[in-house]
Order: sequence, then structure tokens, then C-alpha cells
Amino acid sequence: MRRIWQHLRAAVFWAGPFGLPGLALLYVYRFYDELPERFPIRWSASGHAELWTPKNVQEALFGPVAGWCVLTFAILAEILILSSVRSEAAPESDGRRIRRLNRLGWMNWVLGAVFAAVAILPGIAREDLQLPGWSLAAAVFAVVVLAIFKTLKIEPR
Repeated sequence: MRRIWQHLRAAVFWAGPFGLPGLALLYVYRFYDELPERFPIRWSASGHAELWTPKNVQEALFGPVAGWCVLTFAILAEILILSSVRSEAAPESDGRRIRRLNRLGWMNWVLGAVFAAVAILPGIAREDLQLPGWSLAAAVFAVVVLAIFKTLKIEPR
């Protein structure tokens, strides 16, 4: 029974972040009619929207889909890390690598939360607050990529 509980807990830990953009998708679906009639897609250096697109399903669902794509990238990289942990012969480094892998798992939760927030920004935030949301999402994704490279010990060129 304990082993089943551990597997269930691990499945929730690793698959759970995918639910956060899913909740954002439900929000967008539920409140689609109340979303603004146009979405900003490009901002000036001062943070003001300068290019708009009309509201459509593709634009409304971009946030959750982008979140799922980023999480899929992160999970695939973490699977690669886990397979390298299992194939190493040195048991003293396993604990350190497992801790790094767990940090990446928690970063998945952060990624899921950020992309869920970005997905609902058009419905809840003013136009001038949407650029900082997307900038935050890009910065979080960059941190995740750097953490994955550091965990795999890949040196950027």
C-alpha cells in the first residue's frame, strides 16, 4: 500500500502542473464572451500596446497551449535527467541529482502557475499590465532552461 501511495504522490507531483494551464483553459472557456474584443500582441518600449488582434479562439487559447508546450519541454528534459541518474554507477551522486530533479519538479509548478496567470491576463488585467506578465513568463522559462542545463552539466557556448 505504501508503494502505491508513493507512486500516486509522484504522479501528482509530476503531472499536477499540467492542471494549472488546464484551469486557465476552463476559465477562458467559461468567460470567453466577457474577454475584451481585442488582444494586445506587441508592446512599445514604454509598455503600451501598439499592435492588436481581434478576439478569437486561437488568441484566447494561446496561454494555456504555450504553458502545456513549455511544461512538456521541461518534463522531457527531466526524464532525460532521471534516466542519467539511474544509469550512473556512483551512488554518492544520486542523492544530489535527485534533489536537483526535485527542484526542477517544483519549477514545473512555478511554470504552470505563471502560464496559467498569463492565460487569464486578458480577462482580468488592464492592457498595460499584460506585457509584464508575458515578460515574467519568458524570464521564468529562461531560468528553467538554465537550471536544466546546469543539472545536466551542459555548458552554454
